[in-house]
Amino acid sequence: MSFSLSDFKKTSRKNGDKRVLYPHQMRDERFLAAISYAIDYYERMVGRPRREMQGDTLLEFFGDPKLARGIIACLGRTYAWHQPDVSEVVDGATYAALRSRGLDRPAALRACLYRYVNAHHNGFLPIVGRSTVLESLCADLPIDRRTFEQLLTLDAAENAVLTKVAGTPTARDVVALYNYHSLETALRYTSSLSLTLSGPIWSVVRTVHNVSQRYGLRYTIEHGAGGLFAGSVGITWAGKRDALGGYGRHGRRVVRGLLRLLAAHPDTPVSGEATVHLGGAVYTYLLNPVAFKTLGVQAQRVERSDEAWEAEGAAKLLAAWNKAYLRGETGGWRLRRDPEPLISEAGVIVPEFLVMRGQQRAYLVLADTKTTVDALAKPLKAINGRSLILVAVEAQWAKALAALPAIVVPHVGEPTARMLARALPAPMAMAQLGESKWQRIERILEAEGFVDDSRLADILSCSVEQVPTIVRGWRTESASYLPGLGLCSNDTVQEIRALLQSGFTRQAA
Repeated sequence: MSFSLSDFKKTSRKNGDKRVLYPHQMRDERFLAAISYAIDYYERMVGRPRREMQGDTLLEFFGDPKLARGIIACLGRTYAWHQPDVSEVVDGATYAALRSRGLDRPAALRACLYRYVNAHHNGFLPIVGRSTVLESLCADLPIDRRTFEQLLTLDAAENAVLTKVAGTPTARDVVALYNYHSLETALRYTSSLSLTLSGPIWSVVRTVHNVSQRYGLRYTIEHGAGGLFAGSVGITWAGKRDALGGYGRHGRRVVRGLLRLLAAHPDTPVSGEATVHLGGAVYTYLLNPVAFKTLGVQAQRVERSDEAWEAEGAAKLLAAWNKAYLRGETGGWRLRRDPEPLISEAGVIVPEFLVMRGQQRAYLVLADTKTTVDALAKPLKAINGRSLILVAVEAQWAKALAALPAIVVPHVGEPTARMLARALPAPMAMAQLGESKWQRIERILEAEGFVDDSRLADILSCSVEQVPTIVRGWRTESASYLPGLGLCSNDTVQEIRALLQSGFTRQAA
């Protein structure tokens, strides 16, 4: 998910006959408070329709529109808009009745209204008398007028509901994600990416070949007088123009190839240079150690890998999983190759697959070398379970990941689809993983009718003294905060009022 060019914040400087590109990077902490505010605002808005979102407020809060839109794009990795379906608004019997008439979509209901108005009101429905006309139309339908009007525009953008697809990020996570996507945007438009690599050259070159085959990249290799027996080698990936003359479409493959190379050999890059085409201008982007760290190279050196990355294992697993899915052995889980990488301030995780079931998501990582296992430790600890990560690892190395917040599946030989699918949690547990702290409070309120101050402080990660300020104004139509007691549902408030009134009555008697 690179930024759109209109949201890509950058600077450039002339250096000889080249113009050097500098994608914007947030290196200080001055925006952490603003990002924390944005995260809290999104948390409060989970489950609310898009028409209630005050996006302009966030843009003004950051002061820089490009920076603000970039931050909002990064939050889109955790918070996504979901367009409700008719089946989510009406009960099962009503939906079945509507579906039998072909009225199970808002567009079909609008067509039904148009036909009725054309047949009975000369194609015109005035504001005055609209309710009467709709009542007469709904007399022959299994829904009332209010529900009919709600369903008519259910697919409008303003009625989309904000959902949460991962755990709550920290402000530093968002900063790391912004910095990564800023670099990714520059690399997406490259016509040439050159890297100098050191280490086990034979396995590195083998990985470059396999990655290039997997993503359809053209590459060249340059080496010194020592040939492939030297300590370093230069590789160059060439970009390709699309039908409109841009490099962005093919550049996505270049970025994926680079991430896959860095994940397999995280201690090999020395330097890099990319030729970037943006808005008709040509820039040079220099990859230094700081840029490589942002792209996932470990700050602490890990053991160098003598093993090359192979695409064959992932391809076999995908084919086996698809067959198991058709046999009903995966619990409804499907695989999609090459999802977005998982970014944290401690590093980057490059999953082989996204595991999907409905709106539920998990990431599958194939850790088939000791170097890959070592490189996973810091990012997994930093992500801390905010995204569900399934790691298939050779049994001999599983102990190194056992204490980390991930589902570790040890195996001998090749992992099987059934083995991995059974390790995934039940749908209810998956739903709770993606709920916001406010949704958790709402769920407890619905079940128990009351959440005391200490429990609120624990859920909201604040002190008891801060609770009244934080919950003020939240869901005032369905809950009330009583100082010294906690957050109460309207039914609980009515019960407390009735108890107090009965007590006063007995005292008066």
